[in-house]
Amino acid sequence: MKFLIRFLIKVATVIVLSYMLPSFGMEVTVASPVDAVKVALVLSVLNAFVKPVLQFLALPISCLTLGLFSLVISAAMVLLTDYLLVGFHVDGWLVALVFSLAFSVISSIVEKFIVDDKQ
Repeated sequence: MKFLIRFLIKVATVIVLSYMLPSFGMEVTVASPVDAVKVALVLSVLNAFVKPVLQFLALPISCLTLGLFSLVISAAMVLLTDYLLVGFHVDGWLVALVFSLAFSVISSIVEKFIVDDKQ
């Protein structure tokens, strides 16, 4: 049940960011709510399986940059999601970086308040 709630939070976060970021001049397009579900699913799978491999391979670079290279890897996951899905578009690296940071922060904060891990 917690998995479903967390997934729905991620879907809602994608929808909110697709409406919020264009008002700041950053082009993020999600064509439909079904595409938002696809984005949340693909991004979750990529972050679970591909991102740890890339972080391990980029460990020397991450050490040299004091961990800031992990932001580049997160943006790359968003751009890879953009490449894999038709109904999702992110306009460039900077927008992907802002999207990944906002996605992580918003979904983490909402999950902390909604999902109770003490049970």
